[in-house]
Amino acid sequence: MSGKSILIGWSSRDVTPDKPVNLRGQFHMRITSTVKDPVTVTALAISTEGGNDAESSFIWVSCDTVGIPDSVLAMSRKKLGKIAKDFPVQNLILNATHTHTAPAPDGGLHPPVPEGVMKPGEYAEFFSDKVAEAAAESWNRRKHGFIAWGMGYAQIGHGRRAVYFDDLSKRPDSCELPGMKTEKNARMYGNTCDDEFDCIEGYADHSTHFLFTFDGSKKLTGAVINIACTAQETEGLEEISADFWHETRTALRKQYGEKLFVLPQSSAAGGLSPHLMFNKKARQRMLELKGISSRQEIANRIKAAFDDVFPWASKDMKDNVEVRHLSETIGLPRRMITEEEYLKVKKGLSELEKIPPSKAKDADARLREDSVVFARKSRCRRILQRYEEQKTDKNLEMELHVIRLGDIVFATNAFELFTDYGIRMQARSPATQTFVVQLCGKGGYLPTRLAEKGESYSACIYCNEVGYEGGDVLVEETVKRINTMWKQ
Repeated sequence: MSGKSILIGWSSRDVTPDKPVNLRGQFHMRITSTVKDPVTVTALAISTEGGNDAESSFIWVSCDTVGIPDSVLAMSRKKLGKIAKDFPVQNLILNATHTHTAPAPDGGLHPPVPEGVMKPGEYAEFFSDKVAEAAAESWNRRKHGFIAWGMGYAQIGHGRRAVYFDDLSKRPDSCELPGMKTEKNARMYGNTCDDEFDCIEGYADHSTHFLFTFDGSKKLTGAVINIACTAQETEGLEEISADFWHETRTALRKQYGEKLFVLPQSSAAGGLSPHLMFNKKARQRMLELKGISSRQEIANRIKAAFDDVFPWASKDMKDNVEVRHLSETIGLPRRMITEEEYLKVKKGLSELEKIPPSKAKDADARLREDSVVFARKSRCRRILQRYEEQKTDKNLEMELHVIRLGDIVFATNAFELFTDYGIRMQARSPATQTFVVQLCGKGGYLPTRLAEKGESYSACIYCNEVGYEGGDVLVEETVKRINTMWKQ
């Protein structure tokens, strides 16, 4: 492998607020000041020795948050530019673990927070400060080191879209849910005991990709862990939490050292989650027999894969590899809103606007009910806005990063990308291992053709700014750029 010696730096910051906040990840507001476990950001800086140019350097920051708003990325880069002036800030990459129990870094979906609660903009400032600090520190800490990579398996993500033989929208008990979802023959977390249940849609990818880093004396310093599943095992909690990545970090550090850096990435997992759709009672029984939580079980599986891969991967450490970084903005075809859909959503919004404020006696119940209506109206208004936007702009822009490190490659996207697209990228990539990393922006779900046909939450117009046609383009554009990395 021809290349230059590599420099590696790590850092992290706690991004747990010290004030009450609104958690992001559900339709209803969840105001909390309770912390189950800390949310953090973890930064990895890599460059070639003697180089800090845009083509041979990057800083990657994994964030315990639900998504990466464009505004937060821009703020983080601007702040980083002021404290790490020799780093090309466009090479700062952020990805979200998609925990549903972290503070909201942006507003719009929910009503303004009550008095005394940290506003989304205030948290975004705090969060981006910490991202910039961690990124700069990782850059300044770079030293000569080694990397190794390997792949194992950990069963974590499961298909969450139930498919039925009949059209759900034609059932007698069917009702319209403007701003939330439309349905045909599929339903996210649908009832699998239904007499018309057919199958679970899609493939569940259990491959687990690791990048290990070592210092100059070949001591393990950190690991990138890439799995096809988002961090939402306990997504309904009303307390701050990093979800199962907290237990994973704790388990790994107990064996490999308290100073071990762990950088989580979610591969393409738009149709997956940690939740079982069937065999639920059997799993719960086994958890009770083991005396552990579902989150701990997931952590144990990730650690088992780590334990299996690490001793073998570490036999092939490298400190002289090719580092290539390509970043471009690409255009993806929008999922177009038809006139029929536009008129239907407009009517639905009118109906939602007639709903009076909640009369629940309990203040928390009123907040919950009113915030759900507010969120649904916000999503309807976004459809009406998209209908106007698509008249003059048929494409949605997305920032794409492709990074080669020796025989492996990382490829980013902004979406909750359905697994089929990630598999296509990996299958067609010339790299030994391909780390597909979703949620490196705020792009919503990107469903397959099959999912769009079935609709439901995650695959209907309310959830998709880009549809399957854009997904096909994303695969082609990503693979094309990966291939350029291997051309002589």
